[in-house]
Amino acid sequence: MFAYVMSGKSVVKPSIIGDQSVLLKTVWNYSKELPKIHKRYNHKSTTSNKSSPNVLITGSLGQLGTGLAKLMRQKYGVENVIMSDIIKAPKEILRSGPFIYADILDFKNLQEIVVNHRIDWLIHFSALLSSVGEYNVPLAMRVNIDGLHNVLELSRQYKLRLFVPSTIGAFGPQSPRNIPTPDFCVQRPQTIYGVSKVHAELIGEVYKCGFNEYIFNP
Repeated sequence: MFAYVMSGKSVVKPSIIGDQSVLLKTVWNYSKELPKIHKRYNHKSTTSNKSSPNVLITGSLGQLGTGLAKLMRQKYGVENVIMSDIIKAPKEILRSGPFIYADILDFKNLQEIVVNHRIDWLIHFSALLSSVGEYNVPLAMRVNIDGLHNVLELSRQYKLRLFVPSTIGAFGPQSPRNIPTPDFCVQRPQTIYGVSKVHAELIGEVYKCGFNEYIFNP
């Protein structure tokens, strides 16, 4: 299940998906909707492709970030899509295009990145998965929940277009098994990762109601 944040449109949540290539294709298809919103705003790019938005991908060295960055760079230009993470990037990533350090728990660090690179879109992939989060719940809460709050506020403050994915982990044992899974159903996940993604969907609804003109919401 995905939380796709888009102003003025209903939420689109694909049914349970297990294959990573399908997952990446889904994210890519949704991200292609963002230019329709971007045309309403008069942002000026400082990178080589001035007709394209400047995109920041957090947690880009994870499962989806590298593949999505490659697709988006083909469409919007290499210099317009900035990968980021808190770990060292492999040499091939550094050769492929811009990569910077970005700590989603450091709001000032994120502000500097948005201002210095004139970011228009923010794709938020940073999260601790269940394999790690269940062994360090306090850290998972900070990264998955506090980090989300930072990017939401950042997007509101700078009027960014924001994309936040949800997950199959947002469903629990009591969730319906029919496909496609309904948008509104019992979820009740049993992992901190799943709980944090349900929180992302719900807090996104709050932001949509309060700041619909500036921010997409899950």
